[in-house]
Amino acid sequence: MDNIPDGTGTRPILVGSDGSENSERAFEVALAMAVRRQQPLLLVAVHFLSYEVYGYSSYRPPDTLESYRRAALEETEAHVAGLVERARAMGVDVSTRIVEGDAAGVLIEDSRTASLAVVGKRGRNRFAGRFLGSVSGSLAAHGHCPTLVVPEKWQRAEAGALFAPLQERPEGAEAEPTELVAESSHPRPAPGQFENVADELNFDGEVVSGIDLGHAASTVAGHAAEMAAMLGAPLTLVAAIPLSTGVFSYPIPAPDDAEISRFNAENVERLEQVAHEVAAEFEGLQVRWRLFDASAAGVLSEATRTADLVVVGTRGRGGFTGLLLGSVSQKVLNRTASPLLVVPTRKHT
Repeated sequence: MDNIPDGTGTRPILVGSDGSENSERAFEVALAMAVRRQQPLLLVAVHFLSYEVYGYSSYRPPDTLESYRRAALEETEAHVAGLVERARAMGVDVSTRIVEGDAAGVLIEDSRTASLAVVGKRGRNRFAGRFLGSVSGSLAAHGHCPTLVVPEKWQRAEAGALFAPLQERPEGAEAEPTELVAESSHPRPAPGQFENVADELNFDGEVVSGIDLGHAASTVAGHAAEMAAMLGAPLTLVAAIPLSTGVFSYPIPAPDDAEISRFNAENVERLEQVAHEVAAEFEGLQVRWRLFDASAAGVLSEATRTADLVVVGTRGRGGFTGLLLGSVSQKVLNRTASPLLVVPTRKHT
């Protein structure tokens, strides 16, 4: 059941809702962004009948199955009507789609015409750290527009708090070795101090952009800068490449000190270039950068503990030519403690 205006107009902010608490938080974030960006909302609610209902349908009269379907639809329509009322009360133009089927597939398809997708993420499970097969994971991996994932029960730690929230590290996983190689000379705002966060990994009150220096760095940094400007927060560009910390298994001999030094100098130059481009486009935005000798997923996951928002690309290469980093965005999404914006960096057909 669709209620979508004709014509193109402004590309909407897409938000998925299933009536759960985590989707309620996603709606609140999407609504706030629609107000700030003066964009319409496309609210998509996908309902489905459980396996138990379908599994025993052969033992029930056909009208019983249909009654379940009607009840699910009516409940969804009532939920959506309440959200629509809230959006219109804020002066936001909102359209709706109510669909029975696969939530991930519906949202991925609708992301083709959206400027941004917002979806909630449920909490940790026993398979944290493996491929995330949830709606949020699927949309972030295959969506056609940037996807903002809002974690369960997330709220920013107040400045001065003693402890930052923990990332959702896979069970039994140990902290990864991390070394700060270089950082921008620009001063940073005074962050809150956390007893359980190292100073070099404290991004309190900032937007953090994960930068793959070999792939789409400017694209990801641009989206992060836009969000930082909207939030009134400083932006920090973060690049992390495991050269000497022992967290990466090289298919070639590990680089020697001279090669590492040369490679780090090239990365610093590239970070300075991206920071300059962003600062020139977003006048008044505070932009700094940090380069780590560590795994990108490990550093960015730690950043989610204190940052207001972390921004990553969907995929890319890093380190020496030909070394695949794997899906950093999926690993960070599994562990994130803060909202995470995943930016597609590949072309869709």
